[in-house]
Amino acid sequence: MAKASEVTDIGPDTNYKIAIGKLIETRFDEMMRHRGGTLSGRDPEDLHDMRVASRRLRAAMDVAVDCFPARFQYFHKMVKELTDVLGGVRDYDVLRETLLAYRDSRPAAERPAINALLQWCKTEREVGRAHLIEFFQRLERERFDVRFRGFIAEQTLG
Repeated sequence: MAKASEVTDIGPDTNYKIAIGKLIETRFDEMMRHRGGTLSGRDPEDLHDMRVASRRLRAAMDVAVDCFPARFQYFHKMVKELTDVLGGVRDYDVLRETLLAYRDSRPAAERPAINALLQWCKTEREVGRAHLIEFFQRLERERFDVRFRGFIAEQTLG
């Protein structure tokens, strides 16, 4: 799991709204660094790191709800949805790893049934990946990245 990025340029005298804005911006950047690898699907760790980063972002946003106008709810909702979509794929990666280890510990006669479960996991994961790709396409169409960054900058930098 990737270590959380340090939030710079804040201290004990920093206005809360400015500090939470920098935290949210840092967590968003951290999450988006894993976008390419997550979409390529080559390394499940990219997806895992993006999901962890999205959960960090979501936690920061959860405590910031009262700092921002109602429009913040849209961005908050989208990040929550992204975390859920990422989890819908990642859960199958974890299940697959568990089933592989379990299969290796079982007698040969039990392995065909476990292999069938592994095939089911693969199929369900691909369904989840298709949903993930569609969600990212939606974010692109809605220019979520630009709008989110603009909103945070507008609200915290004035």
